[in-house]
Amino acid sequence: MNPLRRYLSGVLIAAVCVLSFACQSENKLNDTAKNSDTTVKVYGPYILERLPVTKGVKMGNPIQLALGPKGLLYAANQTGEVYTLHDSDDDGLEDSTALYCNVTDYALRSPVGFASRGDTVFIGTAQQVRAFIDLNNDNRADTSWVFFDKIPNSEHPYEWTSGMRFGPGGWLYVALTTDSWNAGAAADPLGLRGSIIKISPNEKKYEILARGIRSVPGMDFNEAGDLFFTDNEGGGNPTEELNRLEPGAFYGHNKKKYPADSAHVRKPDFDLISEVAPSSIEFNRTENSFGGTKGDLFVSYYGPGERWTRGALSRVVVKRKPDNTYEFTEYTIADIPKLSDLAFGKDGNLYASHHGQADYWYNAVYSDQGGFYKITFDPKSKASANYTRPKQEKTFSKDAVAMGKQLFAEAGCLGCHQVDGKTELIGPNLKDVAKNFSREEILEEILYPSKRIKPSMGGLRVTKKGGQVLLGRAINTDEQGIDFMVIGNQMVRIRKSEIEKIENEKRSLMFENMLVAMTEDKRQALLDYLVSLSREAVVNNQ
Repeated sequence: MNPLRRYLSGVLIAAVCVLSFACQSENKLNDTAKNSDTTVKVYGPYILERLPVTKGVKMGNPIQLALGPKGLLYAANQTGEVYTLHDSDDDGLEDSTALYCNVTDYALRSPVGFASRGDTVFIGTAQQVRAFIDLNNDNRADTSWVFFDKIPNSEHPYEWTSGMRFGPGGWLYVALTTDSWNAGAAADPLGLRGSIIKISPNEKKYEILARGIRSVPGMDFNEAGDLFFTDNEGGGNPTEELNRLEPGAFYGHNKKKYPADSAHVRKPDFDLISEVAPSSIEFNRTENSFGGTKGDLFVSYYGPGERWTRGALSRVVVKRKPDNTYEFTEYTIADIPKLSDLAFGKDGNLYASHHGQADYWYNAVYSDQGGFYKITFDPKSKASANYTRPKQEKTFSKDAVAMGKQLFAEAGCLGCHQVDGKTELIGPNLKDVAKNFSREEILEEILYPSKRIKPSMGGLRVTKKGGQVLLGRAINTDEQGIDFMVIGNQMVRIRKSEIEKIENEKRSLMFENMLVAMTEDKRQALLDYLVSLSREAVVNNQ
C-alpha cells in the first residue's frame, strides 16, 4: 500500500472510530435520560436520576457520601457500614456496592464524617476519628487506627463528628456538634463540643478554631482557601446559616457554656432559604464546568423532621470581592426529599445521598430505605441555570390577620410560644414558621402535636432523688446540671447530683384538641396570622 492510500485508510478508520464513539456516547446519554426521576421537581437545566443500586451492601439510610481513593464514591449507612459505589455494567449509573468497613466492628456509631488523604480514609464517628486503609487493594479496609479520640461521648444520637475536610498543611478540620440539647451530656473539660477544631497530620496536636456552633453537617474550602460551613437553625440560631471560618470567632450558640468567647458573636455570612436543615455543602472546582457553575457552592437540605417528601438541592453563586468579603445568590435546583450529603464524582457530575424514612433519631426503622441520586447538566435544556423555584405569594387581609392574632392569644398559645424570633419559651418561637411548614402542615402540627416531635423540643420528665417530678425541656446542659424550662416558662436549675432519672416524654407538651371548639372560619384566620409571621408575607388593608 502506498503512503497516500495508507494515510487515507488511517483517516477513514479514525473517522469510523470517532463516529462509533459518538453514537455510543449519544446512546448512553439517551439511555441515561430515560432513567430520570420524574417524581422529583427539577428547576433549571439538570437531569436527575436515581441510581439503581440493587447489589451489594443493603442501604440503611445513607448519611454520608464523598469522593475517595481510586476516584470511587464512598457512602455510609446510619447502621455503620461504609461502602463504595460501582457501575458494574458500565452504563453510566452506579448499581452496586462493596463493603469497605463497618464501624460497629470497633464499637463505634454514626459514621457521618468522611475525608481522605492519599489511600487513607478517615471516618468521623460519635466517639472518635478513625483512619482506614486498604493495603491489599481489594477495595476493603484491612488496617485501621485511632486518629483522634478526645471527643466527649454521651451516646446522644445527635452528637456527631462531621463536616471533615483536609486543609492547609495537611491538617484535618472537624466540626463537633453541640451538647446543649442533651440532658445527659458527657464531661467536656476541653470544651470541644460545639466547636470546630483542626488536627495535625501526625495526630499529636489539635487546635480549637471556633466555638458557638450548633450542628454543622457540611464544611468545604473554596479555591481561595476560605473554609465555609453551615449551621442549622434552632437553639438561638434564627436562620439556616452559611458561615465563613474566622479563627477565634464565636458563632452564637450556647453562650452560657462559653462566656469568655461570647462577648462578640460573628454573624452569618448568608442566610440559606431554599429549605430547612442544610445537610451538606460542596464547592464545584474551577476545572469542572458542570454547566458553567465553576466555583459555585451546592447545598443539600434534609427538610423538616418526619416530612418525608420535603428536602431540596440548591446552588449558591459565591462572588469574592476585592476586599475579601463575599456576595451570595441562591438558586433552588430541585425539591428532593431528605438529602443527607453531596459529592462531585470523578466524572464531574454531582451525586447526592437520600436518607429515607427513619425515626427522629435517624435510626433505620424501615428496611432498604434511602438511596442515591445523580445530577447531570443537560446541554439540550433551554432552562436557565439561574432559574429557581417560583415563590408562592402570601397575601392576607388586615382584618383576618387581626382576628387570628386575637385567637392566638385567646387560645393560650402565647403561654408557650413567642413570635419575635428571639425569645425562648417552652414551645418553639413561631416567627417564620411558614418558612418551615406549609399552611396544611402547620394545621396538622396543631391538631396532632404528638405525631411529630422535633427532638430539640422534646419533653423530658425529670425525677429528683427526693421524689419530686418536673416536666419540661432542657434548654442548656453542662457537667454540673441542666437549665430546665418547666410548664409556665419558668427556668429552673437542676444539679445532676439531685437527679434520680430522666425520661423522654412520648407525647408533646402541647395540649391536644386545642381547635375542637373553633369554627372553620376562625381556624383559617388563625392560620392566616401564623403564615403572616413570615418575612415574605404581605398584609393588605382590605
